[in-house]
Amino acid sequence: MRRLYSHRSSPIILLLIVIFCGSVYALQGSTAENGSNAKAVHDLGITGKGVKVGLMTFGNVLATHRAFLDANGVTSVFNHNYTTDNAGFIYIYHDTPFAGIIKSRGTPSHPNDIGVAPDANIHCGRIVDNTSGIQLSYIQTALNDLVANLGCKVIVTGIQFGAADVNANGQSQWTLAYDYYAQQYDVIFANAAGNSYPNITVFGDGYNGITTGSLEDSAIDNYNQVGDTTINGPTVDGRKKPEVMTPSTGQVVPGYSGGDPNYWYITPGDGATSWAVPHTAGVAALLFQYANQSTDPDDGHGEVIKAVIVNSTFPNILDKNGNYTDPANQTWNNQRGYGRIDALRAYQTLSSAKVSKSTTITSSVGWAYDTMSSSATHTYIIRSNKNKRLVLTVTWNRKINFNKNNPSPYSVDLPLFNIDLTVKNPEGGIIYSETDDVNNLEKVDLLLPADGNYTVTLHNTTTKSRAYGLAFELLPPIPGDFDTNYVVDERDLNQIAVEWLTAGPDADIVHDSNNIVNWLDFAAFADNWLKFDKRYFTP
Repeated sequence: MRRLYSHRSSPIILLLIVIFCGSVYALQGSTAENGSNAKAVHDLGITGKGVKVGLMTFGNVLATHRAFLDANGVTSVFNHNYTTDNAGFIYIYHDTPFAGIIKSRGTPSHPNDIGVAPDANIHCGRIVDNTSGIQLSYIQTALNDLVANLGCKVIVTGIQFGAADVNANGQSQWTLAYDYYAQQYDVIFANAAGNSYPNITVFGDGYNGITTGSLEDSAIDNYNQVGDTTINGPTVDGRKKPEVMTPSTGQVVPGYSGGDPNYWYITPGDGATSWAVPHTAGVAALLFQYANQSTDPDDGHGEVIKAVIVNSTFPNILDKNGNYTDPANQTWNNQRGYGRIDALRAYQTLSSAKVSKSTTITSSVGWAYDTMSSSATHTYIIRSNKNKRLVLTVTWNRKINFNKNNPSPYSVDLPLFNIDLTVKNPEGGIIYSETDDVNNLEKVDLLLPADGNYTVTLHNTTTKSRAYGLAFELLPPIPGDFDTNYVVDERDLNQIAVEWLTAGPDADIVHDSNNIVNWLDFAAFADNWLKFDKRYFTP
């Protein structure tokens, strides 16, 4: 593993040495339905156009790689040096692929290797000095330029600090700086969980960012297992990180090899988070493009973007050993977080109507943005049918104070703001309640027991005022929840009819070319009817 040292700390590059092994898939595979599902959003005309993504990493990106050029040969990748050395731009094998997962437009020889947000602009900031390593001042200079001056709405980082160098409890100046800029400038920070340590590392311990773990492809274009090297949660101070998982292995991406503009790289099979976290950054860029062109003034807030991304995750992910992570009973899992990112579902949630508190919500998907005053209570009334799943996420930012005259300029605004979340059934009984005052994100996934209006209550337990983002979906029962009332009724028979007719009017009597009866269609139906999927089964 590559290390660069300074007298302050030892940032570690977020990947292991490249190993060319296993199957090779196109980058388009990792952005497909069983990856980050970004391609489905591209098909709707959303490609990250006009959104600036800032990279904070060891070196710089080969901006002249053909995959970064438009039809006129013009690049939209820009390099910056935020250190005090005179080395200018430095290119290493890590940073061009790191950017390419976000930005690649493909080339004639690699037409399917399209990144998550191919029309976003990339600004890559080098924050590691050749002699003195990394300094907090370099990070501040970079963020001031990338965020405050250039207007980057997404920041993604390609380094981690070793556990022996920095305690990743959310209190280091490094992490506080990230949380400050996220809160102050309404920016999404895509932070990696890190690799090969017992606990989440800096910057994955940030409160206000989205922490990403990695997924391996167990079959072609199917990213459904936690990567070998990605770090499990929670953080050392007990918070639920990572939030999302994204593809890492087997991606064909623009690479760096001596300035060759046609060189491509294959991400290795260890599941390092350097190849995962750019997916989160790219999905955020897609959502910001939509928000920029919509008429609603609130859908571009960082809290809303974070809420819809986390709420739309797919939880049916295997752990590192190939075991099911029991999504029916564990909304958050220490290995897979809340699940695999889904750009299309996130887009569908953000592009649905904004909902308001204290009114009856009849839509099946929506989002909210509001501000809670001291000790306030906000109520959302959501109408649903029995056996729907209510998936709901609420999040807010930790506030960080800044004093430029202090040697440690960042400090936490204490006590922390907190929201308690309660869900009541139509009869007023509590079916979910939490009093967690550690995390600044809460997510529920509930199978609803009856038809009627469900009351979601958010209660500010502090005297502080703070904005929050909320996202929700009402989803059909997941496989295994079918027939949850254990009574064969009209609903069940309707499903039988659909499955029966889908197979064709003569599915139970099908003859082959030798006029021999073939029962396979009906057998397949019967087999599916009699089995349940233990990944989702809720007895």
